[in-house]
Amino acid sequence: MDSNACLPHLLVLAITLVLVSHAMGDSAQDKQRCAESLTGVATCLPYLGADAKAPTADCCSGLTQAMKANKKCVCLILKDRDDPDLGLNINMTIAVGLPSLCKTPDNLSQCSGTFNF
Repeated sequence: MDSNACLPHLLVLAITLVLVSHAMGDSAQDKQRCAESLTGVATCLPYLGADAKAPTADCCSGLTQAMKANKKCVCLILKDRDDPDLGLNINMTIAVGLPSLCKTPDNLSQCSGTFNF
């Protein structure tokens, strides 16, 4: 596999680990589960940052898996999107519409009290 193709996955893993260490006081097992459940959404970052016109099939399948595995982790990434340590560029209007575009049976606007926009 091309090392450039692995970069988004490594980036989201690093982001997840930083986020989890800041946002969750849970066990190491919970942190690992969060990191694993969010690895698949790395391919969504170009779309969420408005750099791509549409989400890729990989993004949609990764989002569906992440929402099934641990929706709390997805909500935490969105909540902490402006944390300078994470370096994320996430447009919340785009993010909230992503599950519908991907036909994911869950809704990010249901991250109760997690974010305001």
